[in-house]
Amino acid sequence: MKNIISALKVLPFENKICQLPIDDSKINKPRKVIGYCFSDVTPEQKENPRLIAHSKSAFSLINVDLDVKNEENIQILAGNLVPSLARPLAHCYCGYQFGNWAGQLGDGRAITLGDLNGYELQLKGSGLTPYSRFADGKAVIRSSIREYLCSEFMFHLNIPTTRAASLVITDTKAERDIYYDGHPIQENCAVVLRIAETFLRFGSFEVEIDLNPKNTIIPQLWNYCKKYYFADKENPFQEIVNRTAKLVAQWQCYGFCHGVLNTDNMSIIGLTIDYGPFGFIDYFNKNHICNNSDKEGRYSYANQPQVCLWNLNRLSEALESVIPKDQSKQIIQDSYWVQYKKWYYHYMLRKLGLIDENQMEFTKSQCILIDSFFDILHQSCTNFTKVFQILQQIEIPHQNYVDEEVELNQEDIKIIQQLVQISAPREVYLQMRKPKISKQQIDQFIQYAASSRQLLHMFGIDENWLQQQIQLYKEYEQIQVISEQERLKIISLLWSDWVMQYKSETNQANRIQIMEQMNPKYTITNTVLQTIIQEVETNQNFGLLQKIQSVIENPYVKHTEVDEIFNQICNNEICVSCSS
Repeated sequence: MKNIISALKVLPFENKICQLPIDDSKINKPRKVIGYCFSDVTPEQKENPRLIAHSKSAFSLINVDLDVKNEENIQILAGNLVPSLARPLAHCYCGYQFGNWAGQLGDGRAITLGDLNGYELQLKGSGLTPYSRFADGKAVIRSSIREYLCSEFMFHLNIPTTRAASLVITDTKAERDIYYDGHPIQENCAVVLRIAETFLRFGSFEVEIDLNPKNTIIPQLWNYCKKYYFADKENPFQEIVNRTAKLVAQWQCYGFCHGVLNTDNMSIIGLTIDYGPFGFIDYFNKNHICNNSDKEGRYSYANQPQVCLWNLNRLSEALESVIPKDQSKQIIQDSYWVQYKKWYYHYMLRKLGLIDENQMEFTKSQCILIDSFFDILHQSCTNFTKVFQILQQIEIPHQNYVDEEVELNQEDIKIIQQLVQISAPREVYLQMRKPKISKQQIDQFIQYAASSRQLLHMFGIDENWLQQQIQLYKEYEQIQVISEQERLKIISLLWSDWVMQYKSETNQANRIQIMEQMNPKYTITNTVLQTIIQEVETNQNFGLLQKIQSVIENPYVKHTEVDEIFNQICNNEICVSCSS
């Protein structure tokens, strides 16, 4: 029988992470740290902490039934008190940011209290560490609400993720320039308790690139990971590749954009980690960029699978002292895309009710159906949540249509009309499809390319990226001249053809049940999140936050009381940066 704890002060921390090298100088200020995985740190005090939300299921991982009225618990969740067996640590890691080597990074505002029951506990927004660089170690309410809700939403979508167990707001202030316009304001700070098997990441193994190529951190760290996270795996690196490929396939199937897929934001055990400028797609756009700092779209929705592959190759190079690089590169080459496509088509076919969870082999026509589905979504900018709910309404007799010609009936035509209606309004559609850089800039880059490729590279411009931008602008110019009536007619014809193909592929008797289990009724888009943030910040109203939490904990059923909030027209002017 589990020993359930209500008071965090007596948590029985095991602290297995203390086996790794720790810098015990306890200097809580930004500095270079060489030869250590962690640094001893002290969380900073926060003024007047209040617990405004917590996740019972996340706390259950560490056998805690939180006493929310216990003042000591709230002080611990704010970082003001440290449990007796905890050892607060900040992790040292390095990494590539936006494709460029960034050197030492590390936990700049996250402090790990320790580990127990197979999970690490980490306070995000808990103060300065040696790795805070130019920042203040604090997290504001905006970013904390986003991380808290998205972590838990991803868990309930069955997508591997770090968990968020609590959200504490305080009266401590932090200066933030929200719009990067030179007008900073004072914002209230918050602290999130994160829980995960480990917060180790690709960047954890990149320290020797920057710091000391002769030290022994990498072998120690690798053996630690093999012992605790891959003990039953014959080839741990193969497992990392498989998990990474599966994770990004799930992101693509649920319209999740991470926003800042640097190597230091990639979990070594295949979790979604570090929720910053993320965004769920509302109206579908394969080139969607959720991070306002990502001007070139390196981390766009469409690029995520390729970027994760790039990051795996950087991990291969970082692990060269423990795995021959040619061996690890071969594993990536042989298995990444195989694994990605396997899981991508598996999840998408389940979302369309065409296969069950045990089926891992697909026909060529099924894969073509998925590809054409996404082509239509992109051309029409269709609502990515509602489209699956409408498709559930299609009535298909329990028989196989193979070798039979499928025709649309009156009910099908009504459903196609509904599909057309959930495409983006024209002004939103044009805004979404408009290239992020101006025609003048594109023309200038073309001139650079014509005169000297070297000149183009000096400006950090990739030729493939430039060709993509040229194509995007051509498409944008074409759609501008199409009338709204003509656009909707084209969308209707596309859906008509696709629905006929869909019906011909469907022979699952429990299609609707499969779709209901795979497709959430609600998605926490940036528009929804901003509504919650304004309620908390402006009105000190926590009711909406708690109501939305109850929805995301059970997103596959209808919650009519929140329909109005989730049915808001997507606000594409909400910009999110690395600091949210």
